[in-house]
Amino acid sequence: MELGEIVVAEHPGEKQLYTEQKSNAKDLLGRSGNWLYQVFGYLTGEMKEYGEWMKNKPLMVQLVDWILRGTSQVMFVNNPLSGLIILVGLFIQKPWWMLTGCTGTTVSTLTALVLSQDRSAIAAGLHGYNGILVGLLMAVFSDKGDYYWWLLPPVTVISMACPILSSALGSIFSKWDLPVFTLPFNIAVTLYLAATGHYNPFFPTTLIKPVESVPNITWSAINVPLLLRSIPVGIGQVYGCDNPWTGGIFLVALLISSPLICLHAAIGSTVGMFAALSIASPFDSIYLGLHNYNCALACIAIGGMFYALTWQTHLLSLACALFCAYSGAALANALSVVGLPLCTWPFCFSALLFLLISSDNPAIHKIPLCKVTYPEANRIYYLRMKRRASESRREEQKRKEQKPSSNSKINTGGTPLCTPKIHHGWNINMENSVDIKIENKGERNPVKQNPLIKAGKKFCRGVGYLTGDMKEFGAWLKDKTLMIQFVDWVLRGISQVMFVNNPISGIVVIVGFLMQNPWWTLTGCSGTVVSTLTALILGQDRSAIAAGLHGYNGLLVGLLMAAFSDKGDYHWWLLLPVALVSMTCPVFTSALGSVFSKWDLPVLTLPFNLALTLYLAASGPRNLFFPTIVIQPATATPNITWTDAELPMLLQSIPVGVGQVYGCDNPWTGGIFLIALFVSSPLTCLHAAIGSAVGMLAALSLATPFSKIYSGLWGYNSSLSCIAIGGTFYAFTWQTHLLAIACALFSAYLGAAVTNMLSVFGVPSGTWAFCLSALTFLLITTNNSAIYKLPLSKVTYPEANRVYYLKMKKHQRSCCNI
Repeated sequence: MELGEIVVAEHPGEKQLYTEQKSNAKDLLGRSGNWLYQVFGYLTGEMKEYGEWMKNKPLMVQLVDWILRGTSQVMFVNNPLSGLIILVGLFIQKPWWMLTGCTGTTVSTLTALVLSQDRSAIAAGLHGYNGILVGLLMAVFSDKGDYYWWLLPPVTVISMACPILSSALGSIFSKWDLPVFTLPFNIAVTLYLAATGHYNPFFPTTLIKPVESVPNITWSAINVPLLLRSIPVGIGQVYGCDNPWTGGIFLVALLISSPLICLHAAIGSTVGMFAALSIASPFDSIYLGLHNYNCALACIAIGGMFYALTWQTHLLSLACALFCAYSGAALANALSVVGLPLCTWPFCFSALLFLLISSDNPAIHKIPLCKVTYPEANRIYYLRMKRRASESRREEQKRKEQKPSSNSKINTGGTPLCTPKIHHGWNINMENSVDIKIENKGERNPVKQNPLIKAGKKFCRGVGYLTGDMKEFGAWLKDKTLMIQFVDWVLRGISQVMFVNNPISGIVVIVGFLMQNPWWTLTGCSGTVVSTLTALILGQDRSAIAAGLHGYNGLLVGLLMAAFSDKGDYHWWLLLPVALVSMTCPVFTSALGSVFSKWDLPVLTLPFNLALTLYLAASGPRNLFFPTIVIQPATATPNITWTDAELPMLLQSIPVGVGQVYGCDNPWTGGIFLIALFVSSPLTCLHAAIGSAVGMLAALSLATPFSKIYSGLWGYNSSLSCIAIGGTFYAFTWQTHLLAIACALFSAYLGAAVTNMLSVFGVPSGTWAFCLSALTFLLITTNNSAIYKLPLSKVTYPEANRVYYLKMKKHQRSCCNI
């Protein structure tokens, strides 16, 4: 019957017959549609029904299924059909690579079986995907070419290490419910390539050299079709393949299992391509997709795989992909110094970091690892959990509403069952009662206080409002508008670098910045503002934001990026990377806080160190847009004449060392910073000066060039360490005071070691020495009651910390007496 044909039934029987035929045709179409939908459902997702059917089959048949699933699990896909399509793509790229890859995944899966690993994890391919990457990349980086059959024995041996590494890392990461990702592959391949190298006679690898000159880039020579082609090529580079057709086949494999995975893979690859352009990477490396593959994996992991897909987590996945691209550039430059490839280290680092974020935003929901399947199913699980939570809240609200009505039945007319007796003529106010007693007794007159004593008390009360952490001022601000509160948070963040939670100290510190360099003041304040705003958007703890704990790392990032910029002052384009790098600080803070909370440790300035080190390693002195100052290791013995030492300059290095905490070398600026510390806490000020002096003496003991000592480069880490141990995180006693001096001395010597090591990679030491020293000393366990580590939730400033310690000590004594 043609479409639109009019049928005229001459008899009612013919009309009824036509109606029945029409309904039968509809039923047939509906049944065929349902059948097709059902078949399509069996082939997509994780093919759960197929996996259940395979359980009764022989082990060899099951092994083929496990290998295919392991092949696709590299891209978070648990689907044997997708694995088969990926193998087709690998065959199109190079049959030899496919052979080494299949060897790797087979050996690693069999090793997991021999080691009696969890059978469900083996069946899902979770012990095979690292093996296939090992086999592929060992063939890719082999300098012997294709079909070098002696490569198969090391492929077999290295692949056997993958299940061991997976099991070991899984035991550690289970504390935080984190996946191991491709860390076993990264560790295994990095160790193999480091052990063999380019000059090995049996298994030579491709020679990798660091960048030695500024790349010659002509923007008019850019090829847009090749840029677009780099998106599927970037997908293919996850498996080490640079053929665009292979990358396209991989996208088809992802689409079959999960359209959301396919979408985020393409988006992540695109983000990596744009990020590479933003840092003026050579076009050849962009066309090859070398900047894209880590971003594709990171975007998939965050965008629906381990977080439930919402628009918030979708944006978070884009941020993770962008961070992954820049951190990849940093790690590539660092690893090239020792002749090693990048692999997927940036993806692992970025994804784990973003998965450790703790947020009060319910839309950023991390899926429990045991419930993770594929994005579409993960979202269904999230919506069900959300519905159950809302239903439980409604039931709880109904119970609360029913309680008053049930209580009203017990009470008679709202009248209390027991009426308190009121003694007439007795005033409840205690002050009046005391006056009455005195008047009735008539034995002594009220004592009149001296006006000077009253004025002194008022003055002390006023000073108390301005010193310490200005708690009363913070409580008063809670009712004010968000903009006014935000200014307070920024000022507290500026002073929190030196463990001071005081907005007045923050203002004084800004004055010191202006005296040093107004441009640095602008970049530093920009970093603080951006990092504080990012913490608000990510739904971080409001009390921590109000205390400036999400602002101080952003301040240091802004200051030191300007200090190490080779473009000089007022290079306005620098504000863009300052904003981007500062945005990572709350992410680092939240992630590290999740880890360190197991030991009740602070994150200190580790977020700043990580962010700044990655930025400087990614850009370097040869970057076209954002070149940095050249840092080189020592190559000769310094010529030191002890008679040339100037005592005034050595003494001046003490306040300069305090100023170098913020990257400032002006002694007046350092003096202003000491005043800012004194306003909040004299003990903090004292330990800052002592720590800087200890650093100066330690530098002299190692025959450090006088110019470095005078510039305070040996004082700032020791200063921070002395403050941290001397009353901030330990209660102040003479024992912890000596411990603080010991920590300052250790920090100075450790700083020399870290500086020499990082200078090989052209990176400054930052405050790594302080962080490592302080965390080491905070992990000390002792039976000495005078060395008392304060709970992190009770830490304020040294004077208040000591009061808390004495109260706890008094309480313990009273309990012992009872």
